[in-house]
Amino acid sequence: MFRRADGSLTPAAYRALRDWGSVAGLVVLAIFLLTAYGLPGFDSFAYWHVDAWSPYHFDGDPGQFGAFRYSPAAAQLLALVDWLPWHVFFYAWLAVLLLALAWLAREWTIAMLAAPFIVLDLYMGNIEVLLAVAIVVGVRRPAAWAFVLLTKVTPGVGLLWFVVRREWRNLAIALAATGLVAGISFALAPSLWFDWPRSLLRVDGANYLPWLTPARLAAAVVIVVWGARTDRPWTLVVAGTLALVWLDPKTLALLAGLGAFLPRTQDAPDGAALEAARRVLSFAGDRALETPLVVTLRAAWAQRERAGDTPS
Repeated sequence: MFRRADGSLTPAAYRALRDWGSVAGLVVLAIFLLTAYGLPGFDSFAYWHVDAWSPYHFDGDPGQFGAFRYSPAAAQLLALVDWLPWHVFFYAWLAVLLLALAWLAREWTIAMLAAPFIVLDLYMGNIEVLLAVAIVVGVRRPAAWAFVLLTKVTPGVGLLWFVVRREWRNLAIALAATGLVAGISFALAPSLWFDWPRSLLRVDGANYLPWLTPARLAAAVVIVVWGARTDRPWTLVVAGTLALVWLDPKTLALLAGLGAFLPRTQDAPDGAALEAARRVLSFAGDRALETPLVVTLRAAWAQRERAGDTPS
């Protein structure tokens, strides 16, 4: 039922993986929402709050709230939306991230939430999912690599894909698009392009482990070269993740790009899995009503109602 004679998985097997993976995703999401701590939008706040003409006034603490670490071009583009109220930007940004994840994973989207680091990254509002989109799109639309090079930089090791495959035109397009955006930004504020690398070199912290970065970059190069020679574009996602200078459980969300390479199924969803998902949501809803915050709010509301019913 789940394997063909040649050992490959059948559509029914992929459907089962998708549906039960979706159940796991709903479980992880429910647990996260019931136990989440910290500030939602911790990273996206930096994108909303950035001063386009002075973005690098923060110290070297990698976890500093509001610190901006991307290129001046990114800061200047984000300045176009800084007029939005924070809560509007937060939900709009979250919607963009969710749409990006849905575009990557399609019918596997909910199953991807079974990876806690993807849920955490969405909660914090970082750009790993958008980087994954740029890398996947960049295989056929090389100009998309400009987004990678002008933000987290090192996942741009994926450009070796074009070098190994001798796709010089695609490489030229990627570099030209990056150079065009950077050139316009430099013309607007040349000093910021000298401040940016200095600000990156100031970053320090226990989780940074700079001595591991060269080893991970070397491994990323090997993976890209192997993938290019064997026509495996999904290796660009893995290599880009390894190449991230700051690699922690949250930034592993770049692996969401692997969702673009998962098989598509055309069979109807499995009813047992959907029924299980319904039960998970029902259970999560019941538990949410029992959390201290909800109990306190319900008690306060009941007290107000009783006070309103008391004759004066």
